[in-house]
Amino acid sequence: MENELDILVLEQSNTFIYFRWTATEDVCRVKRDGQMVYTGTQNRFKDEGLKEGHLYTYTLERLDASGHWVDKIKLQTATEKRQMNSNNRLAELVLTTIVSNSRISLAWGKIVGITAYDIYRNGAFIETVEKNQYTDRQVSMNEEATYWIRGNRPIVKSQKKVSDKKIALNKFFNSLHQKSPQKKAATEDFWLTKKIASLDSLLSDKESTQLVPAWQLRYTTFLPDTLLKNPNLLSPFAYFQGDGRSFDAESPHYRSQVNLTINFNQSPTLVWDKHIGPTIGYNWRKNFSKADIASSQKIELEKAAEIEPKMVITLTHCVGNPLTTSPNIDYELSADFYQNGTYDIIGVHDQSPNHEVYLKFEDNHEWTAIHQKESEGLAFMAGPTASHYWRISNFY
Repeated sequence: MENELDILVLEQSNTFIYFRWTATEDVCRVKRDGQMVYTGTQNRFKDEGLKEGHLYTYTLERLDASGHWVDKIKLQTATEKRQMNSNNRLAELVLTTIVSNSRISLAWGKIVGITAYDIYRNGAFIETVEKNQYTDRQVSMNEEATYWIRGNRPIVKSQKKVSDKKIALNKFFNSLHQKSPQKKAATEDFWLTKKIASLDSLLSDKESTQLVPAWQLRYTTFLPDTLLKNPNLLSPFAYFQGDGRSFDAESPHYRSQVNLTINFNQSPTLVWDKHIGPTIGYNWRKNFSKADIASSQKIELEKAAEIEPKMVITLTHCVGNPLTTSPNIDYELSADFYQNGTYDIIGVHDQSPNHEVYLKFEDNHEWTAIHQKESEGLAFMAGPTASHYWRISNFY
């Protein structure tokens, strides 16, 4: 159809969002999060005075000659975050999702050093793209879709600042762990995930009014092996006991686990707990030698902001081996939880051990895996080996 609407230009700053659509002489209207913000014949709209780093959903429609609102488009995007103290490039990006009849378009900020991205839908590879955007025109109207956008780059492109001490520690552990592939240790992975509701529900004439009273998040690190050989040959502990399992939200075996609950009922509240699994060392005969539990002091959770209608948290994790000198298990996670059911979660961690993150709404729902990454080997915890960056958000 000649006059069918499409978003042609999108721009944003930390305080405004601007977009322009296909020129038409018909009246168009724009809603922001269900509230009418524009009606007229111009094919552009600038929304000003917005909150920094906040997700917004816009609905665009055209009034046809018969008086019906048609060509519905929904656009989820965000304002920029200008003042950030983060080493995670994904935290700076704005990921935009545009949905219309049988079409989903994704666009994300450029990451220096990445020349191509692999696109997956519901776990199946679709294609590799060189631009930082992708449009899927083979979309079912009545099924949810999860998209993975994956890229990588050499660690030198990140200009990562590391101390001489960390470099020395990294070289030492890598020299002891000959199975560690040098190219992998120097390659940073970037994973973007977008979970999107069915187009039927997103493009429905009935605006969603569902509110999520409570969120729960669980972040666990674990060693999948039953027994692990210590890469440090100078240590008195030749082996360590692992957790002997695969990904499992309910497993009682782990290196560390953090649980948090955000409750939006009445005044928003945040409660959390942290747990450390025992470290058990064995001698070269694989006989028990010593056991201890590492300190959880450097697992810290901060309620960074409470801006209606969302809560922003930052979780930092640094846990060492209580039995011998070794690299720490390090990760960072920041998350925006919205009362309307939207979330935006960003993380970075070393490529060892296994990391698993789960989310659920209220107490009566099952855990949903939002991030799972297998370990690349103990040496990947050392110093400035390449980190793994990930981000997941939803459009419901």
